[in-house]
Amino acid sequence: MIILFLVIWGVDSFILNYSTLLAKMIPLALRILLSVLSLGIDTYLVSRSHRLALHEADGQPKLADSGVYSWIRHPMYLGTLILFLGFFFAIPSLLSLAVLILFFAFYNKMATYEETDLVKRLGEEYAAYQKRVPKWIPRFTRRR
Repeated sequence: MIILFLVIWGVDSFILNYSTLLAKMIPLALRILLSVLSLGIDTYLVSRSHRLALHEADGQPKLADSGVYSWIRHPMYLGTLILFLGFFFAIPSLLSLAVLILFFAFYNKMATYEETDLVKRLGEEYAAYQKRVPKWIPRFTRRR
C-alpha cells in the first residue's frame, strides 16, 4: 500500500503536477512542520505498538490493552495512515488525498473484520475493551 501511495503521490507531485494546487496556498514552513510532526507520531505509534504486540506474544491469544493500545485500538494502522498524511502535507496532492481516503476505508474494513474475530476469540474481555478504547481517534481522558 505504501508503494502505491508513494507512486501516486510522487508522480503527481513531481512529474504531472496535476492536483498540487494546494501546495501554492499552504506555506512551505507549515507543510514541513506538519510533515515532520506526522512522521514523529507515525514512528511513535508503530514502534510502540510493535513492541507491545511482539514482546507480549507467547502463542496464547491475549488482549494487548496497555501503552498505545490503551489510547486507541489500532495504533499500527493509524500510524501508517498518519505517515501517508505526512507525505500529503509535504506536497499536497489531491490524487494522493483520494488514495489516502481509500486506504482509510480499507484499513477500517480490515480493522472491523479483525475486531469481529477478536470478539469471538477473547469474548467479553475484547467487547469491554471496545467500549473503553476508541477505534481511531484517541481520547485522552479516562472513561470509567
